[in-house]
Amino acid sequence: MDEIKKAFRREIARYHPDKVQHLGTEFQEIASVRASELTEAYRILMDEEARRKYDESLADEGGAPPRTAGAAAPAAGTDTARARTDHVPEPVPPSGVDNRFQKERATTSDFVRKAGVSRLRDAVAATADGTPVTIAGFDVAFDIKGKGGLFKKSEAPVRLLARFVPQVDAAAVAACWPLAVKAAKGNDPVCLLLLGNGGIGSARDLAVAIAEQRRKSRTAGPVLIPVDVRDWEALFPPEAPASVRAIVQWLRDAKG
Repeated sequence: MDEIKKAFRREIARYHPDKVQHLGTEFQEIASVRASELTEAYRILMDEEARRKYDESLADEGGAPPRTAGAAAPAAGTDTARARTDHVPEPVPPSGVDNRFQKERATTSDFVRKAGVSRLRDAVAATADGTPVTIAGFDVAFDIKGKGGLFKKSEAPVRLLARFVPQVDAAAVAACWPLAVKAAKGNDPVCLLLLGNGGIGSARDLAVAIAEQRRKSRTAGPVLIPVDVRDWEALFPPEAPASVRAIVQWLRDAKG
């Protein structure tokens, strides 16, 4: 139970009003929905009867069978035990409870995507000379014109691709990389923004995933920038174009 409490407190803190007050109203609404989901999950996990009904509902839907009353609990330290305590699971409403949380969860990702696409368009309009283009497999894409100057080297044009994913991890990299390679426009660099609704994997794991895709495609491929859309924090590789850095910086700093 202590592990569940710690996990709940860690997750719910991310969606506290003080953490999202600087974001747009659409993201504040998303945070409110997510906080409601987490609170309902916590209520179920901490109530023995509610948890029993939760297990029964999983079995009815073809999920993991419920543990019988006489079955032994998973041994501490096992993978099964960690799976039950390390993360607050997504709530599945017990029998007899309305399905409002299921509906909210089903629409949250689409809501995040639409709101994020709108903000990304605003960021491009505010910081760059970009033309929207339609590229299969991506939520939004732009051809960003290069900038020149009297006292600095001109920047090359960039094809910017963006796709929203549940989490920026190796699986997301593997799914989007081939599409980004295919979307290249001549010799112009391609920059891929992977926008994670649920966060970003470790820099080491992502580096391994990128190296594997480069090996498979036999090309340097896109410049990949992982972004956590909950606060618009990003992991910038050294070769990230200045124009794209400015776009993400705008997203991070923009108020309202």
